[in-house]
Amino acid sequence: MPNRLKRLQSCIIGTMIGVITICMVPKAWGDNPPMQDSGAQINGRTVTVKGSTGGTTTTQAPKSSTGNKASTTSTQNPCLNLTPGQMLCLAPRRQPAKPAGPNIGQVGAEAAASVTMPVNAPVFGPQPSQNKWGIIPVGYPIWLWSSDGQTAITQSVTDQGLTVTVTATRQSINFDMGDGGHVTCANFTVRPEHNDPFQASPTCGYTYMATGNFTVTATTTWLVTWQVSGQAGSLTVTDTAQAPAPLPVGELHTVIVTDPPK
Repeated sequence: MPNRLKRLQSCIIGTMIGVITICMVPKAWGDNPPMQDSGAQINGRTVTVKGSTGGTTTTQAPKSSTGNKASTTSTQNPCLNLTPGQMLCLAPRRQPAKPAGPNIGQVGAEAAASVTMPVNAPVFGPQPSQNKWGIIPVGYPIWLWSSDGQTAITQSVTDQGLTVTVTATRQSINFDMGDGGHVTCANFTVRPEHNDPFQASPTCGYTYMATGNFTVTATTTWLVTWQVSGQAGSLTVTDTAQAPAPLPVGELHTVIVTDPPK
C-alpha cells in the first residue's frame, strides 16, 4: 500500500474524547509528505478539528497559497472547506437521553386506589331483641342505614416525589336483604328509639314478605377523585360488609280467646 494511503487510513480516525484529526491527501503529495501528530498536512499547513462535549467546534485555518480558505463556523454542525468542491463536516456528539419522569396519570390512579374507605356495615331497626318474640314480623317496616356516617374523606398520598390529593365521596349503598330483594339508597335516616312500629323510613327501608333467617349485606359505592401536578382523574371503588348476625323474620298470629263459661 502506498505510504500516502497508509497515512490517510491512520489519520481518518473516529471521535475520541480529546482531538479529532482530519487528514486529506492531495494529489500533489508524494509518498513522504510532512506530517504532524496533531493534525493533517495540507499544502504544508496543519488543520486540526477539535470536538467539544457540547457539540460546538471552532477551527481557524490560515489562507492557502492559492487563495482558498480553510475555515469552519461555530455552529452545532461545524464544517471545514478544504478545497473547491470539498467540504468536511463534523456531526455534534449526541447528548445522553434524559431519564423519563414518573407517569403522572398512573401515580394518581395508584394513589386513589390505595386510600382505605370507612367500613359501611348494614344497620337496621327495630332490632329483633326489642320485642318479646325475638323476631321481625312479616310485613313489618324496617329502617336501613350505615354503621359509618362519613360521606366524604380527603387524604394526601406521596408517591415517586409527587403529592396526590385524593377525595372519596360516598355515592350510594346497595342492601342485599338476603331474600332476593335489594334496596339502593343515597341517604339514610336512623330510626328513633321510640317510634310508631308501623311507620316506614322516610329515606331507606324494606319490608320482608316471607319468614326465614336472612343475612343483610351492604355494598357501598365511592367516587374517588385525584389531583396532582395540574392533572386530575377519577375512579369508582366499591366495598362490601355484612351484618354481624342473621335477621330472623317470622309471622305473628292472632289468637282469639273467649272467656270460659262460669
